[in-house]
Amino acid sequence: MKKVFFIIGILLVSLNVFAQSKLNENDLIGYWQPIEESTQLFFWKDTKGVLQVQDISGTSGDPLDVMSFEIYKDSVFIKTIFVETDWIVESTVTLLDKKTLKRVVSGKIPGIIIYKKIK
Repeated sequence: MKKVFFIIGILLVSLNVFAQSKLNENDLIGYWQPIEESTQLFFWKDTKGVLQVQDISGTSGDPLDVMSFEIYKDSVFIKTIFVETDWIVESTVTLLDKKTLKRVVSGKIPGIIIYKKIK
């Protein structure tokens, strides 16, 4: 009986691992505008085919310095600093569909930002 539970457990874990979707980087490429006033996001691939990001302040138009940027399975983790105020913000960006992003922000001003793809 223990073997049956063990096998069922392994099968469930295996199915969960394979069920997790992987983010298609090409779906991110473009200009993303927030529904409410916030930063704007730009994703593109450099000459080596590596995905890049730029975060632009919606109020001043100044770029935020990207301290780290990592893709993990179905999300993008971005850590930025707004040099003028020294605000460090960490966020998780998830693609809801090909035209909508959800950004969960932690740090100085936590919250959730929804973006629509413009181009």
